[in-house]
Amino acid sequence: MVSVTRTMFGELPSGGGTVEKFQLQSDLLKVDIISWGCTITALEVKDRQGKASDVVLGFGELEGDVAPVQGTAFDLRKPVQLGKHLQEFRLGGFDHNFCLKNSKEKHFCARVYHAGSGRVLEVYTTQPGVQFYTGNFLNGTLKGKSGAIYPKHSGFCLETQNWPDAINQPHFPPVLLSPGEEYNHTTWFKFSVA
Repeated sequence: MVSVTRTMFGELPSGGGTVEKFQLQSDLLKVDIISWGCTITALEVKDRQGKASDVVLGFGELEGDVAPVQGTAFDLRKPVQLGKHLQEFRLGGFDHNFCLKNSKEKHFCARVYHAGSGRVLEVYTTQPGVQFYTGNFLNGTLKGKSGAIYPKHSGFCLETQNWPDAINQPHFPPVLLSPGEEYNHTTWFKFSVA
């Protein structure tokens, strides 16, 4: 069964308007999205025991060249254990755009596996890039849902997008939207357990 509910989330300051919360629920997942920035505030998916947990923590710009990732710390085309990978390459984390297939058709973007819960996330998109961010500025002072503490690298984001600075880079996928043109991109998040 699939349901969608709509409730008031809050008011913006200085009479800026009402923020609404939409909750989409099925047998497989539950997601809360607020109308301010279309922000996902909660996403509950089941682990291999069938227990649902919220996997959202709750709370950059690049220029220039398209560089090959082969043999670098940015080569994430095969599975890596992210924490070990960051240590091995002495990285402070990722906050980088990764260039994908330049196609307006649905294509694979990323796959994430959490060994502890068995959850798998696969991301597909029509966008040509994905910004991968690893919670580099979380420092343990932020208290989230149910009092959870978020230390550095305790979460990550996969944000599908066009390539940063595309407006100034003629060899990047086009980003300019002219009057009368329609902006239409889709991102799919597929959850499963392994």
